[in-house]
Amino acid sequence: MESYKNPISLFKQTNFSKTIWWKLKVNISGYQNETEDKLVTEIFKNRIFRLIYPNIYQNNYKISRILVQLYEDGYVCWINLDGLIIDKYELGKTENSIKEHFFIKDKVNSILKWIKDQSDLNNEYLWGGTLGPNFDCSGLIQTAFLKHQVQIPRDSFQIKSFCKHLFYYKESYAALLPGDLLFFGNKEKCDHIGIYKGDGLYYHCSGKDFGRNGIGLDTLKKSNDRISLYYKSKLISAGRVVRNYRWDRTIR
Repeated sequence: MESYKNPISLFKQTNFSKTIWWKLKVNISGYQNETEDKLVTEIFKNRIFRLIYPNIYQNNYKISRILVQLYEDGYVCWINLDGLIIDKYELGKTENSIKEHFFIKDKVNSILKWIKDQSDLNNEYLWGGTLGPNFDCSGLIQTAFLKHQVQIPRDSFQIKSFCKHLFYYKESYAALLPGDLLFFGNKEKCDHIGIYKGDGLYYHCSGKDFGRNGIGLDTLKKSNDRISLYYKSKLISAGRVVRNYRWDRTIR
């Protein structure tokens, strides 16, 4: 059985450096703050992070959580030291952005198939969910892309800012292509996301109050369906993923 060092001892060896990256060997949870159990995201193994807190001057305090920034999306959250298993990780070179566009385009059908497969499983909406079978709206979309080696931000409003803007919704969806992302909310902020399947249909993971309590397929076409009508009324705009997110452009 492979043995792993205590994370704190590894951090001490590197003087609690904020420039060294670590790879997760287990699935973990990410929390909003240092003490409460408010889940903000689930983090699957093999993802990469760097340490933000504590630093070399604070390491004598007894701590149970550390503050980290995730490489793939720049997301910042607290994680528990208990059960944490990590290895040091060396970053490779980033891909050419022109090649990324074609790479992502080629992945769209596989991404949509993966989401369809997840929708066929028993699932329900879970705030912060990314591991499956239970997701939140942006957790489903981000994980679908990450599973296919495409890095995008974690939250819906962040993804909206990151994507290539296509258009603000004005009743027509003719310009949409499969794999385009749909952003919902109000004038102040995007708070929900879906992915276009084609023929006016899109996948999204919605909650209990106004949605399907899990992954569902809804329509932009004229419909009497209460849930489709609700989300259509909240549709703000559409965007397209054309590049990978870079860790050094923090957006939280």
